Amino acid sequence: MTSKTKRVIAIAGCKGGVGKTFVSVNLAIALSQSGQRVVLMDGNLSVPDIGPALGLNTSVAATGTESTDKRWEGEILQGPCGVNILAPADGAIWRQSIEINDSVRLISKLEELATALDILIIDTAPGMAPDNVTLIQAAGEVLIVVNQDVLSLLDGARLIRLLNHVYSVRRFGIVVNAVSSKKSGSEQFERLQSYLNYENQMVLSFLGTIPFDKAVADTLNKQQALLTACPDCRAARAFGRLAHQMSSTPVPMPRGSIEIFMPTKVKEGA
Repeated sequence: MTSKTKRVIAIAGCKGGVGKTFVSVNLAIALSQSGQRVVLMDGNLSVPDIGPALGLNTSVAATGTESTDKRWEGEILQGPCGVNILAPADGAIWRQSIEINDSVRLISKLEELATALDILIIDTAPGMAPDNVTLIQAAGEVLIVVNQDVLSLLDGARLIRLLNHVYSVRRFGIVVNAVSSKKSGSEQFERLQSYLNYENQMVLSFLGTIPFDKAVADTLNKQQALLTACPDCRAARAFGRLAHQMSSTPVPMPRGSIEIFMPTKVKEGA
């Protein structure tokens, strides 16, 4: 993969608790294990999730006396299996203090990482706040995570409509998490399609399911990544299939002026 074909994937879902961070972490590890250089970005600027999920501590404390640039610069942490993690500065940052400009500033700083990665995965925050939607629509690919809860489908459909109608995002990958069977996951995808039946300007691609696995809760409680703690369990194998499927598809062309790693802005490097 050359420096002009960076893959930028936003992992999104309007409803909290569907497993976005879980999917982001383990998909990043699976892609890294396949030979890709992966950076995992914590896009939840108000309540960072990735560091706590993996038992990592950031060393930069965000306080009211820091400059705006410093607060949003964050730092690179060493994650499992060679995955680098771009984490916001640690500390309490309330949603009211975050603006769209903060997301745009963070997107701009990501350009410095362009020559050191093949794939950037953004673990976004739940909901449709403007700063969060800015990060999602700036990615080249959007992967929506839902589960077997009907509310996750309704909220996912709302987010898809917003991104499509307001930001002209047309293509969405769908992953159904914590399913009891592949059949139930397929049925959830069909239900989501039915909610968006009259939306002719979008394409939904069913990327697969992550099965319910007792090992998942165990590793979450221990602040470990599933693929490193239980690499042979059913859910871990599902991430391997998901990573293989995504790696085999072409990188989509850029959509807009604030998209991360625009080819005209990326300098040749590694």
